[in-house]
Amino acid sequence: MYGERGIGLSRIPFFFRLDVQLLISAAAAFAAGALLYMFLSMGAYEILESRSASQKIQKERSDGCFERLQDYVSDAGLEISGMESLADWAENEDRVLVTVYEGDEAVYQNTDLTVGKDFPKAFSYGLRFRDGTAEVMLFCTPEIRGYVAADFACGFLAIMAALWILYTFIRRKVRYIGLLESELQILKGGDLDYAVTVKGKDELASLAAEIDNMRRAIRDRRAREEQAVKANRDLVTAMSHDLRTPLTSLLGYTDILALSAAEESRLSDQQKQYIRAIRDKGRRIKELSDQLFEYFLVFGKEKEDLDFQQVNGIEFLGQVVEESLFDMESEGFSIERSSDEISCTLMADIPSVRRVFGNIFSNLSKYADKASPVQVSYRQTMSSLTICFRNRAAVSAMKTESSGIGLKTCERIMEAHGGRFRHSLKDGMFEAELEFPVK
Repeated sequence: MYGERGIGLSRIPFFFRLDVQLLISAAAAFAAGALLYMFLSMGAYEILESRSASQKIQKERSDGCFERLQDYVSDAGLEISGMESLADWAENEDRVLVTVYEGDEAVYQNTDLTVGKDFPKAFSYGLRFRDGTAEVMLFCTPEIRGYVAADFACGFLAIMAALWILYTFIRRKVRYIGLLESELQILKGGDLDYAVTVKGKDELASLAAEIDNMRRAIRDRRAREEQAVKANRDLVTAMSHDLRTPLTSLLGYTDILALSAAEESRLSDQQKQYIRAIRDKGRRIKELSDQLFEYFLVFGKEKEDLDFQQVNGIEFLGQVVEESLFDMESEGFSIERSSDEISCTLMADIPSVRRVFGNIFSNLSKYADKASPVQVSYRQTMSSLTICFRNRAAVSAMKTESSGIGLKTCERIMEAHGGRFRHSLKDGMFEAELEFPVK
């Protein structure tokens, strides 16, 4: 596959591949660390060598070492014949070479290496024992510890430098991934006009290019869908308008014919039946036309187009629901009510909500069995207000075909309010339930 910007998922140049770039970065970091270690250690060794070459520093070290040796001999009360005990002292000293002379003969040394009287950088002292004095040659080499510390410090700095170089490369890629994530969140929010950033020629850049291509495709497809929906809505609106005028005239003529047929006896019963059938079918067509127009009117609206207002729950039920229930009671229906204590407020677009209840009460008036009561219940919870209608359908309603457009309109409006609309017809019982979110 190839992106619109010319980056192919399967044709990424070898040296631009992420694994190769990571390998090159690791090699460069290792080489830089090795060079840094070499230069730092050379400088550190040169400094240590210059300090070691100082006669004054060597003398200070040897003097300090001899003072500790003399204190040890004096405290232990050692004799010249028992100087093997000096080994305990030498073990606790840091890299010191000791050779004790009695005359010109070396009578003790702490290593295999004899520190001669002409040994470079060695110093001679008179070591006082309990039974006499012996000459001791000391060669202190504590600077070796400095070399070890210098090696450790140089190695640590070199490793940190190599890790920093590698971290810089990885951080640059991680930042780009973070940028892509933030841009995907923008696209997720619905802003399909926001272009995705494409940087480099590696797999991440290829992925970003494909995401941007997908963004463009979705944006273009959505634009085409919106145009198609608008065209369909305009077509249905125009057709509904064009149908209403002749249907209104047709229904007027059939009403006149029906009145004439009732006043005159020239028409046969069959002819009167035909006139009634024409009038009923015409009204049915007009009703379907109105429902279709209403359906596209509702589905053409976005949630942002609705005028939500905060309304009191009791006032809402009284103005929107109870008024229609009173009208049904005046038509001969029996209403059975049950209700919780309503103390909530809700956000509603009143015209849309009236359209929902208008559809429900229209169905109840046309299809409900007047011999059975219409059961209405109001239930309130912490998060919702539920209104439920339940009634037995008339026998004639069971045989009547319905397009279901009105119920689909109710579902759409309730979804826009963040609520739910459920309905069912089972064993001759019709039930509709509306659930509104409350504050």
